[in-house]
Amino acid sequence: MNPIDAVDANIEQMIKFSVLEIISLGTKHGVFPLLARGPTIQELIDEVDLPNRRLLLGFIETLESLKIVKEKNGRLYLDGFSYTINVPDEKYDLLVPDWVPIQEEIYRMVDYAFITPIHPHVLMDFDKDADFWDIRMSTRFSRIYREAMAQVAGLRQGMHVLDIGCGSYSPLQFGEMIGYNGFYLGIDYSPALIEIARARIEDKSLPVELKEMDAKLIRPVNEYDSVFLSFVLEYIDDFPMVLKRAMEALNSGGRMVILEPFRDTFKYVQALEFFEGLNKDFIGFPSARDVKDAILNEGFDVEISQPARSMLVVKKM
Repeated sequence: MNPIDAVDANIEQMIKFSVLEIISLGTKHGVFPLLARGPTIQELIDEVDLPNRRLLLGFIETLESLKIVKEKNGRLYLDGFSYTINVPDEKYDLLVPDWVPIQEEIYRMVDYAFITPIHPHVLMDFDKDADFWDIRMSTRFSRIYREAMAQVAGLRQGMHVLDIGCGSYSPLQFGEMIGYNGFYLGIDYSPALIEIARARIEDKSLPVELKEMDAKLIRPVNEYDSVFLSFVLEYIDDFPMVLKRAMEALNSGGRMVILEPFRDTFKYVQALEFFEGLNKDFIGFPSARDVKDAILNEGFDVEISQPARSMLVVKKM
């Protein structure tokens, strides 16, 4: 299995499942019959029996962004949406199953969140619900996307790595890849995830250093061969500043690898955003174009490639 191809194939399938779940939610909570009457947004919110009106409004906005619903003259109308899931034969062997129960659990969380955003069954906080995130970061899919990032970065023994938003599992996997003569610095603003990562590596004698830090506060003092940002820009409002700091941390010839479900390369990614939005820190998936522009606008001499729809590689010249 080529890990680069597998990352795109699985993200694509996650998005497809999310679209179907959006349709399921609209059916289960009686939203579509009401939309058939052409209500105003306020009329729809008033008639749907869901206490968390802010989340319901976000659901309606998602329906609009997916073009399931359109607004005309202040009223909402169904827009003749049609959707087909098709998995080409050559991609079946790229799919891994262990992200599916994670997604299903998040789908269930939405029903609790419709009652109240602070329901105890909504497990999307990085600190309070760190165990859930650790399970998510330990899946085979997560290990595969880190393999893909290492592959495009040319990661090998002895290299120096900066991992921004490292979470709880990346320090072990990348630390083992660079070996005892390399160096890995992982930063994350969640103290709970950092503690899980420390416990995972404490008896491994790996050259791993971990810091609790907001990515926006990075001030590079060392140079690195590789900088990794996986599923992290979606939580950063000023990501151009973070990318600038990351580029400053790269040595000449080094590579920064960014992994995201970029909104301009994956259709219907708004469905996935609705569910990820249960995390209060989630902002939204960036576009690949905005990420490229943010780097180029800083005047860095770089080569930017996109080996996968979900991946950008920035080589510092």
